[in-house]
Amino acid sequence: MPINPRLLHPTGKFAGAVRLTMLEHGYALVETPTFLDDDLFLRLTRRKTVLQFHDKRWWKYPKLARYGCWLESLLGKALPEEEVALVYLEFRNEPAGTTDHVVDRMHVDGSYIRSVFTPYGEATIFRDEVSERSVPDGQTLLMTAVERSRTLHRRPGPGPERVVIVCAFEPRPEQPQLPSLYRRVAQSSNSYRASCA
Repeated sequence: MPINPRLLHPTGKFAGAVRLTMLEHGYALVETPTFLDDDLFLRLTRRKTVLQFHDKRWWKYPKLARYGCWLESLLGKALPEEEVALVYLEFRNEPAGTTDHVVDRMHVDGSYIRSVFTPYGEATIFRDEVSERSVPDGQTLLMTAVERSRTLHRRPGPGPERVVIVCAFEPRPEQPQLPSLYRRVAQSSNSYRASCA
């Protein structure tokens, strides 16, 4: 059952629902606010763009910074004892017919907590107890990975073109040596004040 936020800033009730689902099942499906648009997809033409938390390129992509900050804020309220922060965001352009012998099979990611969102094309498939399900349109799949309960998932396999955004979250020291530039970018937006700490 998807969790539906009413506000961009996670409320206690919303975060509580995410917490319960994550702890019970190892994953949560959340309705994703509209951060992205076609202009962003046209500018990100490379097959893969990876933005580390300290990457200066965040200034080029404030909408991605907002999305990463929103997820980080949600996880911070849902799982405060975890003290996780965004490590990187990966934007993937997958042409029609793309195959990958590793991720087209059920697998577990290496990050502490991982998210996947498909703004365009066929969605990621994940295992819900005994059956396989596609992540519904407009929803982000938050999942636990190694060192925790394992959420199995896979690409849908060869098919039409698709765009995927993957985020990795891990515990980080309160004052890392490198700045979390995605937070600064998200907080500088006139239309959105990120609640990242």
